[in-house]
Amino acid sequence: MPDQEREESLVTLLEDITAIFDITEDPRSAAQAMLHAVRKMIGWPLGHLWVPDGPEGALVSSGVWAGSIEHFPHLREATAQASLPVGTGAAGQAVAAGRPLWSRDLTGDPLFAHVHDDAAVEARAALTVPVTTGDGVAVVLEFFCPEVLAPDEPLLRILASLSRQMGRMAEHWLARQETRTVRRQLEQVIETSVEAFVSTDADEHIIGWNAAAERMFGLSRREALGRIMSHTIVPVRYRALYRQERENFLATGRSSTLGRRLQVAAIRADGSEFPVETVIWATREAGVWTFNAFLHDITDRRRAEQALRQAYTQEQATVARLEELDHAKSVFIDTIGHELSTPLAGILGYLEILTTTDDEALPAERRVRMMRAVTDNAVRLQKLIEDVLTVNATIGRSREITPAPTTVQEVIAEAVRKAESETRSGEHPVRARVDAGLPTLHADHGLLVRAVSALLSNAGKFSATGTPITVHASHSGDAVAIAVSDSGMGISADELPHVFDRFYRTAAARQAAIQGIGLGLAIAKDIAEAHGGTLTASSVPGEGSTLTLTLPCPRSGT
Repeated sequence: MPDQEREESLVTLLEDITAIFDITEDPRSAAQAMLHAVRKMIGWPLGHLWVPDGPEGALVSSGVWAGSIEHFPHLREATAQASLPVGTGAAGQAVAAGRPLWSRDLTGDPLFAHVHDDAAVEARAALTVPVTTGDGVAVVLEFFCPEVLAPDEPLLRILASLSRQMGRMAEHWLARQETRTVRRQLEQVIETSVEAFVSTDADEHIIGWNAAAERMFGLSRREALGRIMSHTIVPVRYRALYRQERENFLATGRSSTLGRRLQVAAIRADGSEFPVETVIWATREAGVWTFNAFLHDITDRRRAEQALRQAYTQEQATVARLEELDHAKSVFIDTIGHELSTPLAGILGYLEILTTTDDEALPAERRVRMMRAVTDNAVRLQKLIEDVLTVNATIGRSREITPAPTTVQEVIAEAVRKAESETRSGEHPVRARVDAGLPTLHADHGLLVRAVSALLSNAGKFSATGTPITVHASHSGDAVAIAVSDSGMGISADELPHVFDRFYRTAAARQAAIQGIGLGLAIAKDIAEAHGGTLTASSVPGEGSTLTLTLPCPRSGT
């Protein structure tokens, strides 16, 4: 064949092989088509395909033949049984040399030691063409002719060039196949991912939408594809910012959000909004930008975080409350110890004098004063114990009342008498004023007396000796109010909300060592609330305080 015809045939062959690689995805089919094309070009009657047995294994027969193999039965049998390591045999030697090899006569050729004499007689000349890639051997093409032929150097040069071209094409084909495989695997991973995947083109049209996205946003793939992404899953208030960020990236290549893990809001097809965590990244192929994102619904996580925060806040509040209670317990123990020991010391002291001193040595007047002091201290202890027992009996349960008709005048009069009996005569004059026309109350008379007495006692403790205490009963709307006012030391604004707490004593009371354990007002408030009323306090430090007991009037007919 003239050189020009061979060159033309080579070009045609390369075009044919290129077409084979473009349309074929199966490597065996591609290699077989390549074998036929080369055999046709060189005009030899038989072709065979060697393939590697593993990444670095020996060459073995693929079982693929081109031509009339039925005329070469011994050659076929010998080849099927052969295994040629690289560097061994014609095929292995061609791979090691990296170029085609020509054998003019197989008979006695050491490169064809695997072929016995009968096979050598069937195929006298052989031509071996390796096709290699950067990763190793792809295939080895082997051709046979039943005649003894001297090497054709121009043909060998052409086949050497063809071998290199086919190697590069095979390499590109393998890379393309690997890319396609990876792409299919990636598409499968994306499709089966539990995370929603959304992909858009540079114009924001949705081009990727997996099954998880269908479930998350309530929109099928068919409905989603082609839509504008920001109008589909981005809340209205964020759309302008999203478009601005996208346009800035397309113009400058810089972005403050791409590649970062973000927590944003998204919307479903029904318009409901929910929080998502997302990562967005951009890819460019053939000069075209694609934007991709994985999205994870974090609604449950947000709820869990909120629950944890609430639990932590509650725990902190509980700890603080326990610390307050522990402190209150310590203060209570100190206070109750002092309040018990002081009158007891007085009682024991006076009784010791009274029992060890002769009547003649102790004047009658002094003996009477001592007995009165013993009685006062005993009453003080009795009241203290009653208050503690009363508070303990009402913890965690509602106070029981026995309502009956009673008047405000009766309650105030008895409370004043009780308060005066517990203090020295004239220590705190009480000025009572009851407005005319007050309705009769339906209440527990004894408990109301106790509550008003507690207010009077509190006013007396925090007022200078001799200063008056004012009691004013009035009627407003459907309630009666009994206000007890003093001109004593008053209560600071930060302490005022706590004056009705059990065992609470103001700093001024502790510093001045004023008697009491902080139960009187707590009991009075409890009594007021048991009647459906309230007990409130107002005060100006240094000028005095007013405690107001408000009770509902009985409805008409009750």
